[in-house]
Amino acid sequence: MNHAVMHNLPNFHRNTLSALTSALIYGTLLVMPTLNAQAVTATTAVATAKTNTTSSKTTVESSKKSSTKPAAQTTSKSTKAVTVNKTTNAAKSVEANTKTSGSKTTTQKTAKAVSKPAPVASEVANSLVEPAPVVTSNSQDQVIDGVIAIVNDTPILRSQLDRAVAQASAQLQAQNKPVPPAQQLYPQVLDQLITKQIQLDIIKRQGLQAEENAVNAALTNLAQQNGVASLAEFQQKLDAQRAGSYQALRQKVSEDLTIQTLQQQQLASRIKISDQDVDNFLKSPESNALEKSQYRTLHIRVPFEADATGKTSDKQKKQALTVATQIAKNLQAENANIEQIMTDAQTNYNAQIQGGDMGYHVAAELPTELSKNITALEVGQVTNPIATAEGYNVIKLVDKRGGQQKIIDQWHTRHILISPSTALPADMAKQQIDTIYEKLRQGADFATLASTYSKDPGSASNGGDLGWVSEGDMVPSFEAMMKKTSVNDYSVPFQSQFGWHILKIDEKRQKDVSDVYRKNMAREILYQRMAPQALDDWMQDLRAQAYVKIMQ
Repeated sequence: MNHAVMHNLPNFHRNTLSALTSALIYGTLLVMPTLNAQAVTATTAVATAKTNTTSSKTTVESSKKSSTKPAAQTTSKSTKAVTVNKTTNAAKSVEANTKTSGSKTTTQKTAKAVSKPAPVASEVANSLVEPAPVVTSNSQDQVIDGVIAIVNDTPILRSQLDRAVAQASAQLQAQNKPVPPAQQLYPQVLDQLITKQIQLDIIKRQGLQAEENAVNAALTNLAQQNGVASLAEFQQKLDAQRAGSYQALRQKVSEDLTIQTLQQQQLASRIKISDQDVDNFLKSPESNALEKSQYRTLHIRVPFEADATGKTSDKQKKQALTVATQIAKNLQAENANIEQIMTDAQTNYNAQIQGGDMGYHVAAELPTELSKNITALEVGQVTNPIATAEGYNVIKLVDKRGGQQKIIDQWHTRHILISPSTALPADMAKQQIDTIYEKLRQGADFATLASTYSKDPGSASNGGDLGWVSEGDMVPSFEAMMKKTSVNDYSVPFQSQFGWHILKIDEKRQKDVSDVYRKNMAREILYQRMAPQALDDWMQDLRAQAYVKIMQ
């Protein structure tokens, strides 16, 4: 099948919580964080925790799916301690106008972090966009910004490290986690800065770039969580706080997305899972877990707020119930944005609202009072507020998989594609597809017209035949038209990002893909096991091959 039509396939792996992580999170009800200014990298799905692997978005026609496997980022521990003083010897200072840097590195959150409300746009500007470090002479009233490390030919400045450490401390405090002593935290954060710079050097050499659509999507998500409707408005608000803030933020998001792409490429070359590996797993006792139903949920908790004596008043419980009821109503939307819902709910509520996409988990991993409500839901349904000792919980069942036969709809589809090009302007492409449509209406054979005119090299020679197509295989505009076209009928001309199409449905069927589904699930479990170690090995190889000098 032609790659152009198929380019929009979802990745085989998705950034959701592992079963173990979900169990731990549900055990204490510490849920995934909402996106905020100090964790923009969460938007771009680059995580630092070694245990934060990815779980599958299972495909049913593996020959039609992408097998790209995003994985979590991990960092190896620094082998050198770093001492950071408030003043640095002038011999280690950076020459003005030649060593200044405005880049920013944020410490990334684990999946078990406690969420916090997204900041306003001004806070985003202040926290993500940094002025260039001050580089001056050795004076008591001025700051000497020295080089703390050199990575290949790029210096890491003391000011960068200080800011990254401050951000790491703030994030740990927000997660109610202890902040390590400076002598431990500084080397760990420096190690992250070094590892990131090594990857950025590789990206520069290879000419990798993040897709504009992906960058825009990440920024749009961040804008929405800050109550801004459009990127243009978001840019205005950021730049009003400090000139160039939006562009600096965009560069930061682009870097993180590109690093993720680099890691995906490396893992794809390092992790090899054979069909025999999958078969062996399916024969093992561990495969029994695939027979259990797994539930993917959106879970929000509105905690009770205690007074000075540690008690919760009836008035406060009533307020919590009011907020939870509104959350339940908002979650019922088909494409509910959980981060935005939590941000809106937090506006008039003092206690920290917690929540997130909990990924897939089996019911046995959940507290009884929650599991019995989840298992009673149909996909898309939302619970009424559930009272526990900690607060009111609202849960939406997003998906359910496993433990049952997997039946899907498939369409045997043909299409004709007319793509604009330098030789065929857009208006001429539209005229040509309209002419072909008129020929069909006059009784011309679809396969013959496809062989003659279609610009899809993968199907034109076969009369436009795409074979059996499943839901999710095609780009949205193609799929929408396919679903509403009757068997033995053809569509009107319609447009996608590839050009103008006319499609025809030869047959429609339902197919049992339970076996394919189980194999994909097994492959995903094996991948999750191997990804953290493979990524860690690659990181160590990077450090061994790079020139890294840490100043003492």
